[in-house]
Amino acid sequence: MFKKNRGFMTIETVSAFSIWVMIAALMIPVYHQLELKAEMAKKEEAGYRILDEKISSYMLTGRYKPAETVFYQGAAYLIEWEEKGEEYEVCISVENRHDRQYCLAILKTKGLYPS
Repeated sequence: MFKKNRGFMTIETVSAFSIWVMIAALMIPVYHQLELKAEMAKKEEAGYRILDEKISSYMLTGRYKPAETVFYQGAAYLIEWEEKGEEYEVCISVENRHDRQYCLAILKTKGLYPS
């Protein structure tokens, strides 16, 4: 808007547009990362629910499978039981993501479950 105030010049319009494009280009990856973190948080919560269900089942029946795959809400969860002295360590991980494994330790039950 130089001289005589006759409206926007092409260079001003292009520069304003390029600024908006740069802002969008910076924000899209940030938004994508936030979506991925939210999805992983949902899967983690579902994993803890499944783990709680399997531990409750063990406490009631006294039986468990050493390794088992559970399908829940479109994801496959791998559950592994490991004996460590007087307790079991129960770990769950989303298949294809073994770097994120969540484990709980529970005491072995000896006669606490109904027959």
